[in-house]
Parts: sequence; C-alpha cells; structure tokens
Amino acid sequence: MEKKKILLLYTDKYYLIKQVYPFGLDLIADYLRQCGYDVTIEYPYLPDPDPETNLVNILEQSDPDIIGLGIRNLDTCMSCEEYGDFGGDEFKAFYFLPEVKRLVDFIKKHAPGLPTIAGGGAFTISPIAILKYLGIEYGVVGEGEEPMRLFIEAFPDTKKISKIPNLAYLKDDYVVNPRQDYRFGRDSWPFGRDKKFNYAFETTGLPVQVKRGCNQRCSYCVEPFIEGKKSLFRDIDQVIAELKTVSETHEAINTIFFVDTEFNVPDLAYCSRLVRRIMEDNLHQRFSFSSQFLPKPFDLDFAKILAEAGFSIILTCDSFADSVLKKNRVSYRQADITNALRLCEEYGISCTLSMIFGLPGETYETLNHSLEQMNRYPPHFLRRYEYTIGGRIYQDTTLCESIEKDKEERHLYGMKSDGYLEPFYYCSPENPMKLKQYIQQGFPYPMAYQNYYDETVTSGLAVAYLADQGSWGEAVFRFLESDLAVRSSIYEYLFRKLTDAGRIDDARTISENLLEAIYENGETSPYRDQIELIQFYLSCLG
Repeated sequence: MEKKKILLLYTDKYYLIKQVYPFGLDLIADYLRQCGYDVTIEYPYLPDPDPETNLVNILEQSDPDIIGLGIRNLDTCMSCEEYGDFGGDEFKAFYFLPEVKRLVDFIKKHAPGLPTIAGGGAFTISPIAILKYLGIEYGVVGEGEEPMRLFIEAFPDTKKISKIPNLAYLKDDYVVNPRQDYRFGRDSWPFGRDKKFNYAFETTGLPVQVKRGCNQRCSYCVEPFIEGKKSLFRDIDQVIAELKTVSETHEAINTIFFVDTEFNVPDLAYCSRLVRRIMEDNLHQRFSFSSQFLPKPFDLDFAKILAEAGFSIILTCDSFADSVLKKNRVSYRQADITNALRLCEEYGISCTLSMIFGLPGETYETLNHSLEQMNRYPPHFLRRYEYTIGGRIYQDTTLCESIEKDKEERHLYGMKSDGYLEPFYYCSPENPMKLKQYIQQGFPYPMAYQNYYDETVTSGLAVAYLADQGSWGEAVFRFLESDLAVRSSIYEYLFRKLTDAGRIDDARTISENLLEAIYENGETSPYRDQIELIQFYLSCLG
C-alpha cells in the first residue's frame, strides 16, 4: 500500500525577519514518519520572493494527500512596530493571518479539494474564528501529533473525524472536541531536526523543550491555554541524550534555547537538577544556554549554578510597580525583581529584562517609578532591556474578560474582531505611540528593533535555504546572481556548507567571484574587510 503523503507548511512569514524554525511541525513530522507516512515540511516564502511561485513548486514536488498549516503567531504582540503593516497613528503592528489566508487561497486555486488542516500555538488561541477566517474545515487545538495521525487515518469518514480529540471541524457550525492532556513520549522526540532550517539552528539557536504547561495567572498571557496549566516535565536523561546527539551531529550549533514558558516555574527543583546534569556531562563547555525566567523563584544557589553553567537569562518583569503587578495577577513583586538583578550582577549572569508598559493599572506615577528603577539598574555589557507597550488582548484571557465587562471601552486601541484575531490593545494612560515617546524621554537608552523585511537578508536566506536542502546548483547560481551585499552576508555559511558536502570547485567559484567583486567595488568598499578571510579560505582549498 502506498504511503500517504503529508505536506506541512510553516506559514510564519516573520521567519524572514527572525529565524525561528518550526519546532512544533518538526515534532509532528517526526511522529507521523514513525507511523509510516511520507512527510515533508516546507516554507512557502523561500526561495522565490513570490510565495505563490514557491507553493506551486512545493505542490508539484510533494504531491500531497493532506496539507497541514502550522500557524505560530497571530502577530508580534508589539504595538509600536515602526515597519508594521496594521494600524495607524495610535498603534502599528504586524498582523500575520492575512498572509496565511493568501496561502490558503493559493492552495484552493492550485489544489482544489485537497484537505487542509490548521494547527499551532496561534491556532489554539482562537480556533473557530481562525477556521472561519481562513475558510477551511479542520484544525487541531493543542498537541497535534496523535490527532493528526487519527485525522489522516479517518479522512474522509466524517463520523470517525468527529470523534478525534483536540479536533476543530465544521459540522453545520464549527465544533471543538475535548482536548487530551499533553504528554512526552520517549519515542516521539525528534533527535534529528529538519535540515531545511539549519541556518536558523546555527544563527538564532536550537530550541529544546524540557517542560510543558504554565501555572501562572498573568492577565494577558495565553500560554496556559496553549500549553495547559499543569507542568509536565521531560525525563532529564532524555533531555541530556538529545543535547549529546545535537553535539555529535551538528558541530556548528553552539546555542541552545530552552523554550519553556518560564524555565524556573513551578519551582527550582527540576530546573536545578537539569542544570547540574548539564555540567556533570560537560555540555556547558559545548553549548551556551538561555531561556525565559521569572524573578521568583530565584535564589542564591540557583544563581550560582546558572553562572557556572554559563546561562544567559531573559527575565520577565513587566513592571517595577507592585500595584501594576498585583492588578495583572503576576506572582512576583519589585523586591523579587531587584533580588534577581542583584544576584545576576553578583554572579556575572547575562540578563535581559522584558518589560510591558501600559497594562491595566498603569498610570504616569507607576510609569515614572518603573523608569526610575530602570535608570537605577541601567544597561551595561551584562544587562539590557526589551519592552513592549500595551497589553495585546487575546480571547479568553483575564484581560479579555475585564475588557468585555467594561462597557466604557477605555484605553482600547484597534477594533474588536471575531476571536480577537486582529491586533487589539489595552494601553494606559496614553495610546501606544504617545507612551513610547514618553518612555524614550525617561529612559534614554536606545532599543532599536530591526523588524523589517530586508531584501538583502531575504535573498541571503534563500541561498541558505537551498544549500540546507542540498540544492547546490541552484544555491550557487543564486549566490552568483545576487548583489554584492547579499553575497557578502551569506558567503561564509555557503562556503562551509559546500566544503562540508565535498563540493570544492563550487566553494572555489563563490570565493573567487566574491573576491573579484569586492576588488571591483573599489578601495573604499565596505566589504574589503572580508578580503583576508576569503583569501585564507581559498588557501585552505589548495
């Protein structure tokens, strides 16, 4: 019997700005392959600038029986995106669903009748509204591995489909079946990662998950809906085995990011044991590690082992004002934040503080207090700040419920949409853009987000994407046809991939081509610093 062919599309166009690979799709692909299916993951925004062109090629090459859509985010949560594509004078955001809708329309145009099923973290937030918006019949809420297998087996039997847990589907109206609890299976974890995204592993870092679930009650957060409210831990031996496999098979991966909702919740027991095992197996000498942390729990012994293991941390703080923290139901207070900062300073832990201005309870008094504390703990080589402005309102959160009860609709920016799909913010005491100006005046340290679609970056990603798939001829051709900025940016990566694959003549060709182009660019060329490196690489080729 011929294997069913499953195509999983990573629909996150934001990958062109920040290269985070489709971790969830990889889990599903690995599981379905173990079940005997032919599974392909594709990214429809590369290598051609036109996603329809890419999608047509993908459909021809994969000839799928079923398509899965991985929807990672609805938006970036940020209300002051300088290059955003949604909003106006009061706020500006990136909104991703219209791009996903375009992909669905392309699928319907080029593969009419092909069953399409959505899933992913963003889908789980508002499943029915997304199905209606996209105009498709099926979706998976929460964990997708087993529901996807059951759907593949059942389709097109509607009676069987209606009994699949976690499934959202159209039957007269849309229905969402009860969810199963998350679980970690020892045999269903991808020790190999999809090679199409090697560039992301080596530049942004490799995500590794050690826990699912979040027991926090933050007013604006959707993680408890996506991950569940109960903490579920992976076996530490399994985590260590995965890290060792990565170490042995991916020499160029040097950064591991633990993608837990918060690494140090619900307590320090599991995470402390994991960090100690990392050191016992000398993995801290092989990788640098980072993750998201809360300021509480965070004690001296924990800070010591984080420092010894070389961890860097992203510290979720939101605000220094206790009244704001309390109103938004977070579990820590200013004293916990300052204690964590003191310990990070004492033990030399690299720390990024993540703030949210404008949440419910925010006033100019609380704003000024937070800004005063931020200036008291200013940025330096081991401390930096990131902040967003306004609380993004997502369906069924405590923030959403309070907005629906408040008939005055104060401090709201954007429009309420079905399922709260469109970017919609609570921001007090001013609109996000005005608040941003106020914060910049009170905290004079620049924090520039380069969140824009850069043609040079995208063209370089196209070359990397082709190289990661082993499409050597096309990768080299695109490199040679690209402008100098693109060739300069992606040269080292492509050279290394070519030599690793034994394609020495191609490596020599791109090196000589870039070297000649830099010389032709003149004595004042900004790329001349690369000349010595290229010559060294050429000498290594003999």
